[in-house]
Formats: sequence, C-alpha cells, structure tokens
Amino acid sequence: TRGALYSFVYNVGAGNFRTSTLLRKINQGDIKGACDQLRRWTYAGGKQWKGLMTRREIEREVCLWGQQ
Repeated sequence: TRGALYSFVYNVGAGNFRTSTLLRKINQGDIKGACDQLRRWTYAGGKQWKGLMTRREIEREVCLWGQQ
C-alpha cells in the first residue's frame, strides 16, 4: 500500500494529496476505498490521459496487495 501511495504523491504533489478524498479515506481507515480513489486521478490539463490511466491501475493493484 505504501509503495503505491509514495508513487501517487510523488506524481500529483503533496498539496493535491493533502486535500484529496483518497487521504480522507485513509484517515477513516477505508484503505480499499482509498485504493479505489486512485482511478479518479487520470486527468492532466483537463484531458484524460491513457498513460495516467495505466499508471493509476498499476498503483491501485499495488495498493490492494496490502489488503489481500
């Protein structure tokens, strides 16, 4: 789980992470819900990017490894 979150925060920035629903779910103890939030972060410049979709799917899978 941590590895996925490190990758995510490095990519989106600490400021964006600090105000995210993803962090709120972590703080509530909803780790699966937090991992699922990664799928929402696939836009850059107002457009959805295939590369970000792929990256977030990988991060989500890594995030969920800790829950299995």
